[in-house]
Amino acid sequence: MSFFGFTEIDKLSAIDLAIYRYLVEHDDQIHLMRVRDIADNAHVSNSSVMRFIRKIGYNSFPEFRISFQHEHLQKADDNPDNIQLITAGTFPPDIENTIKLVAHKLLTADNIVFIGMGASGAIAEYATRQASSIGFNSYAVKDPFYPLLPQLKNSTNNVLITLSVSGKTSELVEMLNNFVNDPDTDLISITSNIESPIARMGHYSLTYQINKTKIHKFYDLTSQVPCLSIVEALLSELRKQEIAQQLD
Repeated sequence: MSFFGFTEIDKLSAIDLAIYRYLVEHDDQIHLMRVRDIADNAHVSNSSVMRFIRKIGYNSFPEFRISFQHEHLQKADDNPDNIQLITAGTFPPDIENTIKLVAHKLLTADNIVFIGMGASGAIAEYATRQASSIGFNSYAVKDPFYPLLPQLKNSTNNVLITLSVSGKTSELVEMLNNFVNDPDTDLISITSNIESPIARMGHYSLTYQINKTKIHKFYDLTSQVPCLSIVEALLSELRKQEIAQQLD
């Protein structure tokens, strides 16, 4: 049994959810609490706390508290409190050459579409704004169910740049499947996983190394700094190539 690995949240009642949320939000204090303390702070009864504990698989409160503390300490060990800075090892040795090749693709593209979800979607919006600022037809797609295929069906020379830390997001994979064999569309990925489906689907993959970080099971705190650095370098190279083209 595992509190942080509990997946049947949809089966919890409103009272159970109140207890669950309190435990998640105060995970560093639970080992010092009694049933009464949790009940008072979650605004439920003592019996409700005990029913919840049994519902998620524990026979007693002491058993739950010991297991909870063990999981909490294990999570702390998995997420050391240190600062992750970009180093030479963050990117592959050929990253600069790949950025130049991708920038050349963008230079002649009719449409540049940045695709991403969650935090990656926010970076996609930023990249779109910057690309548009230097004169390129660009827009962001954060909804994997957006009708991108019909929008681009009468256009040619499109470049889709997908941002995904894992490179495995199933909704994005399904969207990109529509363009894998499209001769009018080049697929580019920016991801931390070169072996991922999204990386393999693309013509070019700009990759980086980063430790994945999650808290409270659901909240992804993985740094987007490497991804943003690649976006900045790519747009800078694009601007450089555009100026060189104008001077020819």
